[in-house]
Amino acid sequence: MKSFLSLALFGVGLGAVALLSEPPRALPRGPYQAPLLPRLEMLRVIGAGQRSLVTDYYWLQAIQAAGRGGQSLEATRYLDLFYYADLVTDLDPQFLKVYLYAGNTIPTNLGRETWVNTAEARKILEKGVKHFPNDSNLRLFLAYNLSYFHNEHAAAAEHLRIAATLPDANRYIPEMASRLLAFNRRFDAALALVESFRDAEQDPEMRQMFEERLQEIYLERVLMQVDDAIKAFQRREQRPPQSVSELVARGDLPRVPQDPMGGVIYIGQDGRSASTSSTLRLEPIDYRKKALEREKAKAAANQEAPDTP
Repeated sequence: MKSFLSLALFGVGLGAVALLSEPPRALPRGPYQAPLLPRLEMLRVIGAGQRSLVTDYYWLQAIQAAGRGGQSLEATRYLDLFYYADLVTDLDPQFLKVYLYAGNTIPTNLGRETWVNTAEARKILEKGVKHFPNDSNLRLFLAYNLSYFHNEHAAAAEHLRIAATLPDANRYIPEMASRLLAFNRRFDAALALVESFRDAEQDPEMRQMFEERLQEIYLERVLMQVDDAIKAFQRREQRPPQSVSELVARGDLPRVPQDPMGGVIYIGQDGRSASTSSTLRLEPIDYRKKALEREKAKAAANQEAPDTP
């Protein structure tokens, strides 16, 4: 009898909450209406004795919203999930799974690497990092969001730097962190991070990998100095330099730069510095550009393919 009464009171409470809920919120993207959700303050008052039950109810609603979104091709397909996840994590800030699931599900690719809902995903992930600062996966996902969707590479590098030092860190996080730190000219931080992992590593192959990354960071520092000299030369002369030797002769470089990996530094066809010792630079990999290039190549191949009778 007591349990039935509690359930009845809970049902009445939810009905009252519905009456006092916020009105649907229109977004500037079009006719989309956010789901009708109860005010957080009312939920906390009416559902005070059943907080976990209320939280689980709206978590189930979040999962269902994601399922409905997967059947749509519209830009707003996963926005309902954002609002439910935001409410659930307000009710229970320690619900780690919600941050991870929603933060990775909400971004929507409309095709040709045109992404939407990335700001909403960022908000959920930042909220998660606030409550779980020592979760390396949350920091990794937030770093990806910041770097790939928002081009905020410096902020992403800092999250990766912290994530790399956490006990549950993926073994590849130090590599990604050092790449972004070097790209943002935080060479001392990149070197210190890699050195700490090298010194703590017992596996000879992993130690060698960290040694190689240290040399790549030293090289990237030299190459960025040459890139700066190239830009200064172009601003002054209104033309690109012909060679590294010309940069030295005109005073843009104090001396011929030395490659710490033993290669020869030169100016590539793209107008940037490069070295014979390495074909890659320590900079964020532009996966969006690579995806577009693959799509163009596939389309060109389809056009060139002979028609089959």
